[in-house]
Amino acid sequence: MKKAKGVVVAVLTAGMLLSVTALAAGQDAPVVAREVKGGVESVQVTNGTYSLDQVELTESQRQALEKIYQIVPELKELTVEGVYEEEEDAWSVTLSNRANEAVSGIMCTRASLSFKTGTNELVRFDLRNPDWASLELPPADLAREKAYEFARQVLGDKIKDYRMRDEIGSSGGGAGDSEGNKINWTEAGVQLERLINGIPILNSGIRVNVDAAGHVTQYYTAGFYRTNGEKKYDEPDLAVFPAPSLAISGEAAEEIFAGLLEMKLNYVGRQPLQYPRYRSGETETRPVLIYAPLAYASIDAVTGKPLADFQQQPQTSLVSLTGEGKKLFAATPEEAVALLAAETGMDIAGMKFNGVEETGEYLEPGMKVKLYSWMTEPQTGQDGTPDYGTMRYVHLRTLADTGQVVGFNLQDEAGRGEEATVSRAAAQETAIQFLQRYLDRGAAEMEMYVSMPQEESIPEWVDRSKLEGNAQRPQYNFHFTGTHQGIPVSDRGYSVTVDGLTGGITAFHDGNSSSSVTLPDSKNVVTAEAAKAEFLKSHPLQLVYLWPEYFGQKAPEPVLVYMLDNSAGIEYIDAFTGKTVTVEMD
Repeated sequence: MKKAKGVVVAVLTAGMLLSVTALAAGQDAPVVAREVKGGVESVQVTNGTYSLDQVELTESQRQALEKIYQIVPELKELTVEGVYEEEEDAWSVTLSNRANEAVSGIMCTRASLSFKTGTNELVRFDLRNPDWASLELPPADLAREKAYEFARQVLGDKIKDYRMRDEIGSSGGGAGDSEGNKINWTEAGVQLERLINGIPILNSGIRVNVDAAGHVTQYYTAGFYRTNGEKKYDEPDLAVFPAPSLAISGEAAEEIFAGLLEMKLNYVGRQPLQYPRYRSGETETRPVLIYAPLAYASIDAVTGKPLADFQQQPQTSLVSLTGEGKKLFAATPEEAVALLAAETGMDIAGMKFNGVEETGEYLEPGMKVKLYSWMTEPQTGQDGTPDYGTMRYVHLRTLADTGQVVGFNLQDEAGRGEEATVSRAAAQETAIQFLQRYLDRGAAEMEMYVSMPQEESIPEWVDRSKLEGNAQRPQYNFHFTGTHQGIPVSDRGYSVTVDGLTGGITAFHDGNSSSSVTLPDSKNVVTAEAAKAEFLKSHPLQLVYLWPEYFGQKAPEPVLVYMLDNSAGIEYIDAFTGKTVTVEMD
């Protein structure tokens, strides 16, 4: 509901009489009010000078909201602020306690809910109460209990079509305002898989977030069965799902998977002993040598063949480079502009400077970065409105204490969806020549991997005319990883981006600026076959339905696949012991 100066504000609590507060300066503002149960039917200022938008709920919408009030009684204390249509398939309602003049900004309690049009089934729920904020996580049993009970009350008999996963995730966030208020919270995330023919379907199901006190703060139904980029909340046609009886046996799938699996040695210079629950947390690290799969093949359960275009093995190659030892420095915005022009030909002299800010940790604790930003002003389109489709943005990052440039990138909104006119070979030569100038002086062997332009990875079933704003400007991203004893060091390397239309350098990232660590000698490692056996032992395959999706467009039909169950958490295989190491959250 919109609020204007000098008018009345409607304050609604479910099932109660509408109360009205007059805000007109120097005089009362008489109103006409009626008793309502779920929404405001009308609010009218008698002198006719001001008016408020109506907040109206139909009878079926009121009943849908009343059902959630029974599940979450705290919502009854909030004001219904607005009702909105989400295209033609859903509607949403927002609530808060902002009508209380003592509550404002981030200290408000807010809620938003979305329902399917027609059935009024809840598909999304989000409640943020600052009084509930906590950095503690609930016990696992409590999180599962509260999440399942909430879902059961929402779904009713449909709960039989869902299965709770064993693992529990976590998420968190924070907010602050100009008055110095700060709120931080952490919640456990419980996932309920959607079952079809007794088999889970990926990219579907329900996530329920539970806080330390057992409050459900979020309920989200994934997989709204989007078709051609439009939301479709209808239930999927069960007839299009391959029958489980058509699948090859699990044993046969395991054998096929094992035949495709390749293990590769990788160094990690700074492997955390524990992962901090919050990004700002510091953690102890150590250098390790690990075995990791090159790729995770998924098996079509009907044909027994690897699933096309799904987690393909990356194509890498070793390249020999000769570093020239040049370093880039910029201590001021003016120096940054001159540097980009000299090193890349990037002209940003006419762009608006948005300022400089110091960001958080970079590569290692205590290493801070300054971020410089520029942008062009939007041009006026033919309809007289700003045209953001031709804007350009530039960001440049330097080490805060030395001014050494550790990265920059140009984002050009023009050229989206066009095909590359620069070949991969030409782009690769440009990237290598550019990188060699800034490598330490002398010979360097690096592992190179290239991410191809978007149009080369679009599945055949995608209608490209409906990609709209999701199409990207063509570019080649080259990733160069340093090596030690011929083995790549995954957290030491560089990336260079070459524009597919102009052939110019548009991005550079230096991931090699942290202090060096002593890497272990690679002799006396277990064999790749031993590491493979260990991996297969602790990573069974699961039978699932997968309905491929690309920017909101779904494939013509789902497929039945055997794929890895990745619920084990963060782990790696120690190359010296051949055993799995699990990295816990602290």
